[in-house]
Amino acid sequence: MQNKTNKSNGNRKFLVAAACVVFILAVLIVGALFAKNPVYTAMAQKKAENGDFPAAAELITKTDGKKSEVLDKYILLRLDINRSYPDLLTEFDAEKISDWSETLIYLNENSDLLGRSITAEISRISQTVSFITQKVDEYEAMREDVLSMMDVFLEINRLHTKGEDGKNNGFTVAEEKEKIRRWEQYCEALEQFSLSIDPNDSLYLLTYLIKEVQGECADLGKAVDSVTQSGYSETDKVRFSGEGRKSYPDIRSSSASVNLLEKDNYELHLHKGICRMLVEGLGEFYKP
Repeated sequence: MQNKTNKSNGNRKFLVAAACVVFILAVLIVGALFAKNPVYTAMAQKKAENGDFPAAAELITKTDGKKSEVLDKYILLRLDINRSYPDLLTEFDAEKISDWSETLIYLNENSDLLGRSITAEISRISQTVSFITQKVDEYEAMREDVLSMMDVFLEINRLHTKGEDGKNNGFTVAEEKEKIRRWEQYCEALEQFSLSIDPNDSLYLLTYLIKEVQGECADLGKAVDSVTQSGYSETDKVRFSGEGRKSYPDIRSSSASVNLLEKDNYELHLHKGICRMLVEGLGEFYKP
């Protein structure tokens, strides 16, 4: 009977000891996991600071917590910029830029968790994306004015086009001066826009258009002034005599050919050029 009791007590002690060992091992494992979490976060942050975003993305999957969540969003943003930048140069994607803007708002609100280096990068990317958005929106708002302005290249030809009566189209000096005033106004706005995005005049389609509009408005103004100098009033219906039609040379834009007399095609390529120039500002953050 005594032997059975001793044996039972021994088994109990063994089970208790085994349970304690299991508990201690569990505590050690959990402790090790929690110890690794900040280590992996720090490693991922260092990789991100050095521009190795694929490696940072792999490390951040082994972590959790608020800092890891913010760092993960930053890493994914940088990977998306690297992936999307070449395509954006070819075809502007306003939705993509808008998505980045939303992400950057979140990152700016939580950037204090990521250290000075990444915080500075977030700030710089935010400024660039904000500038792209602002300037694209500005140009979108003036596209119709630009197309209207380009009618100046058709005007002298229109005034030298014969109607059904065999005579050139009639006009009044007052009407033409109002058109010229409006075209010059649109051109001035476009020039100010150009200076804000391209102070070095490197976007040829833009600078060429501005100079040609300015020159055409001046030539047309002289032509209609000659009418009043001949004794007609600004409200008299008059016509130009003879032939005075103008043509403009084709211009190469990337792989396409454009002409000022084909305003829709010209403006389409101008718009693409403007978007490409703005997107190029992201080039410093592109790390293939």
